[in-house]
Amino acid sequence: MADKYPTAELIGVVMTQNNSGQYEPQNTPLTPADYHSWRIGKHTKGKLGQPGQLFLTENNLTVMLVAVHKLRFQDRHAISPMGRFLSESVPAAQATAIITHYTN
Repeated sequence: MADKYPTAELIGVVMTQNNSGQYEPQNTPLTPADYHSWRIGKHTKGKLGQPGQLFLTENNLTVMLVAVHKLRFQDRHAISPMGRFLSESVPAAQATAIITHYTN
């Protein structure tokens, strides 16, 4: 089908900027309910990087990418699309701590 495009489920944590401009999780301490799913949409801008990368949702929330899962094309409508990938990432130590919390 010519209309198909790559899809993936993105697990992420909503982030906010503190007064010094650094990103931190919106909710601390993190709970399993703080990890949400988005998907790559047909009009997604930017390039998928690796966990720790920031992206914007369609509602302009800043989210840190925690994990990427395969998503079948026909299952894509069960998950909200995200807006655009940013070239920014959180510091490696912070990303590792959030990812470790997710996997445990």
